[in-house]
Amino acid sequence: MIGSVLTLFKTLIEIILLRKGPNHIPHSMLLLMVVAAIWFLVGIVAVMVIETYKSASLSIDLILAIAGLGFYAILVNSFGHSARLVRCFTALLGCAIVFSVVIYAGRLILPLWITPGETEWAVQFIWLWSIPVEGHIIARTIDRQWVIGFVIALAVLFAQLQLYGVLKPMLGPAV
Repeated sequence: MIGSVLTLFKTLIEIILLRKGPNHIPHSMLLLMVVAAIWFLVGIVAVMVIETYKSASLSIDLILAIAGLGFYAILVNSFGHSARLVRCFTALLGCAIVFSVVIYAGRLILPLWITPGETEWAVQFIWLWSIPVEGHIIARTIDRQWVIGFVIALAVLFAQLQLYGVLKPMLGPAV
């Protein structure tokens, strides 16, 4: 079991480095559910550990993730590759877990060695790298060039930012 988890983790790192695609992840609904549960657990831990991260932020993150996955599902289906959705979603959520853990660890550990401003720059760079990674995953899922996936990822990000702008006032100043 641990060997399988390490293999999945290595595959996610390879995807983040744009060396592999979602086709290298096993097609398993159970794996997708486990990865989704871990993604949610990472968000809960963030609420408990990071002072500036509120529970309302977790609610917004969950809504934005569902909306993003919904947009991706529509696009993947429109390209005729609905059979690849499980692997695509597993890759997207799995990479999001890796990015989240690195970002949260960076926010906790980096201030020991660098200034808070430099820490935020590092965290922003990591977050920005997630956009081309999402584009890479989508491009490999729909068998298109990387730039097409990148444009789709930017469009989904823009839609999520618009949704965030609508949701934030509804949840009040806690976010």
